Amino acid sequence: MSEENIEQSEIIATKENLVSVMQEENALLDKILEQQTILHKCVRDKDWETLNKNIENLQNLSDQFVELEEKRMKLSENIDMVSDETVSPVLSEVRGKLQKSKVENKVLNEYITTTRKFLQGVFDSVVPQRRNVLYSNKGQIVKPELSSVVLNQMI
Repeated sequence: MSEENIEQSEIIATKENLVSVMQEENALLDKILEQQTILHKCVRDKDWETLNKNIENLQNLSDQFVELEEKRMKLSENIDMVSDETVSPVLSEVRGKLQKSKVENKVLNEYITTTRKFLQGVFDSVVPQRRNVLYSNKGQIVKPELSSVVLNQMI
């Protein structure tokens, strides 16, 4: 075989490995999106035990994705993934799922932030803190966090 044929066969093998890694990423992203949906439901339903389990699962899946991403980066060093017709469709699918995952994270973060602000407002009006006013280094008033609140609950 000529040197050019050997080079071409190496490029083809690299592209096949790259597509395989990206398909693994694609399957892993499906699992991550499923876990994100469960996570969102757990937060909404205040199911903290299941939430903790799913956070661990999501972290494991994220670690696996990082490993695959490192493999993908090594394989794609000399390949134009956007214009290559064998790699581009899989790349588009992975990017779409990554974007969907990013949106899911943003929605969950906004929900948590809004809920936290609402609850902080309720606690501030129900149990106002009697402390001196604190200022940040930019001159803005800093509200202290609640030190403790005890609620009686009848079961």
